[in-house]
Amino acid sequence: MVDTEHKSCIPPGGFPDMRPERLREVDRTLLSLCVVAAAALFVRFVGLGTRVFHWDEGRVGYWTLRYADSGIFEYNPIIHGPFLPLVNSTVFDLLGPTDAVARLIVAVVGGLLPLAAWLFRDHLDDFEVIALGILLAGNPVLVYYGRFMRNDILVAAFSVFALGFAIRALSTRDIRRLYPAAALVALAFTTKGNALLYLLCYAGATALIVDHLFVRARKQGRPVGTAIRGWGADVWGTLRLAAAGEIGATQPQPASRRRTVAWTVAHGAGIALTFLAVIVWFFAPRPALWGALSDPSLLSGVFYEATVGSARELVDLWLTGDMQEHDYLEYAFGLASTMANAAAVVSVFAVVGMVVDTFDGRNRLFVAFCFYWGVASFVGYPAATDIEAGWTATHVVVPLSIPAAVGVAFVARQFLAGIDVAALRDRLRGGSGRIISGDAVAVALAGLLLVGALAGVLLPTATYWNSTNPDHTELVQFAQPQNDLRESLDDVEAIVAVHDDDPDVLFVGADHSARGMTFYVEDESDNDQKPAGAGWYDRLPLPWYLERAGADVDSSAPGTDPADVADGAPPVLIAVAEDREALSPHLDGYVVREHEARLWGFRIAIFLEEDALAAADRPVPS
Repeated sequence: MVDTEHKSCIPPGGFPDMRPERLREVDRTLLSLCVVAAAALFVRFVGLGTRVFHWDEGRVGYWTLRYADSGIFEYNPIIHGPFLPLVNSTVFDLLGPTDAVARLIVAVVGGLLPLAAWLFRDHLDDFEVIALGILLAGNPVLVYYGRFMRNDILVAAFSVFALGFAIRALSTRDIRRLYPAAALVALAFTTKGNALLYLLCYAGATALIVDHLFVRARKQGRPVGTAIRGWGADVWGTLRLAAAGEIGATQPQPASRRRTVAWTVAHGAGIALTFLAVIVWFFAPRPALWGALSDPSLLSGVFYEATVGSARELVDLWLTGDMQEHDYLEYAFGLASTMANAAAVVSVFAVVGMVVDTFDGRNRLFVAFCFYWGVASFVGYPAATDIEAGWTATHVVVPLSIPAAVGVAFVARQFLAGIDVAALRDRLRGGSGRIISGDAVAVALAGLLLVGALAGVLLPTATYWNSTNPDHTELVQFAQPQNDLRESLDDVEAIVAVHDDDPDVLFVGADHSARGMTFYVEDESDNDQKPAGAGWYDRLPLPWYLERAGADVDSSAPGTDPADVADGAPPVLIAVAEDREALSPHLDGYVVREHEARLWGFRIAIFLEEDALAAADRPVPS
């Protein structure tokens, strides 16, 4: 029986929280961001392997499998940085090479991106920090390409985290935070060469911020020269205090000039070495790196190839080559279409946030910096990219999310300020009090904007989730096969697993009406290392699936008589759909299926031997 007379030692309402108020607020904000990040990870993990590999995913996935098999890897800028092949080769060893596992690293990094908002807490209030986390978690562009084995999410995330640590270093005057910033900048370069564009955008936005500071100085009656000298003195004073370990001291004693210079040089060297260590580890050719670790005399050559050699290859292809020879307006229109269809919320609220921050008197340099960065990316990427694709919007959405968070927080505050919480609770209990305590029109408008923002995130995300719809080109890139290819791929892998003779798969070479010579490679061993034979690239993304299945692959030359192709044919033949009619009469006992290997315009026919399907316990069409 419960002793109702016993007095609890817990005071009514529980024990008071004795932590400082700011600490309690910080904990709630960080906890909220962790919940947002957990939701972001969930959204990116669900059905991660459902969509058939894109052409790009198939290419990088295949070369990753080849590296895992041969141990040979050299940086090739056409498939971007070495991060994914090197990291995924280890992940494949642990978890196996499936579509979902191949996308896992990108999904994890993209899902954790909302946590970057925490690094900007000195320049955004708690409400804005949480809003930023939500925008980074739920934007349809970031969700779609966060479930895609490409480097765009990776380079964006690493660059933003690097910026966050650099800004924290400035805010706290703690140079140690520049070490993770340097490592993250290096990681950004290991994913994709357009990390350089992030640095250029940062530099351009910084130049505009400096101009803002000059304007403020002039308004205060300070000559520009005086302002510059003042800033220099402040930097030098901070370095002297930091060198003495006196940052935050009540009676600081700055270090001497000599000690300050030595301290600054030492940390500068340490930051540079941190950057170089990451670069060399990823860009060093394999197995030359392992040889250099056992024979130090080889280190200089490996270091040169990892740094100067890799930089030269990057410049030759992406900066001085012909990769950007295209119609700027066409690419700009494509980017605008993606932003309008999949990132309208960020686009609109970024403008709202910039306007609000400017006219409410705060004029925060960080908000302006990010807005300028986003605008520069929108203008610059159509010129810099080599392919018109939805993933380009990633590099515009991320910076604009910061001023957009300011806009979302402002509208949410206007809505909440007009709601009488006590009356709302009473209404939920059956009361009849007036819920809206402020301007009903303003509250309704703010509420509509928030509902519209929510719809603008949820509807595109649901629409583009695992889409291979040819009508969704504002986000889905052209080289995406249709998802109905999955059934045939599963059949092929099952057949290869039980087939004992070689080859397992024959690609029927063709002179395609639109693509020219297709599928044929004279010597299939040419495909073991980059670059592969010319006809191999039209096979993508199939080489990824065939390589992971351990298939022995061959191809016939274009113009080969269909009867000769069928003579002694393996259980799987893959041809362009144009040749189906000519091949079918000679392949009795085969079932054939047609699929779009791109969104449109490139149909393939896959012939599967019925006996092989039965032997593999796969359904045989009647």
